[in-house]
Amino acid sequence: MDKTTRMTELLAITSQLIGCMERELELMRSLKPTELRQLQMDKVALADAYQAFTMALKEPGEDLSSVNSALRDELTEATERFQAAVQDNLRALKAMRDVNERVMRAVVQALDEKRAAVTGYNNRGTVTKSRRQSAICPVAVQQRA
Repeated sequence: MDKTTRMTELLAITSQLIGCMERELELMRSLKPTELRQLQMDKVALADAYQAFTMALKEPGEDLSSVNSALRDELTEATERFQAAVQDNLRALKAMRDVNERVMRAVVQALDEKRAAVTGYNNRGTVTKSRRQSAICPVAVQQRA
């Protein structure tokens, strides 16, 4: 496969990957995690193809200067859009992770507060609180990169 064909294919893959990442961002914002699973598998496949074509363009052989300058410019622009999409995606993922961590901390805090709450009445009929320290409750959260 010559460099022009590889660049054309890479441009198509890059455009599909950008679209995939933009759709993923929409799904994250609309809180539709069930639809994300298939999209993420597609994204992984496109990312693998992107990497393979990028590596193929670096192979020795035909010089890139022989490729149409309009195609090179289009690929450069697509690469810049791809990098912006990656940054947007990364920000959204970090924000979702931060939200999940805050929710988990709130759950743990609520559990701790509940343990220290009223435990009953004493012999004079007044409400008593537990003297015990709240137990540490192990919580496991599955995180995938």
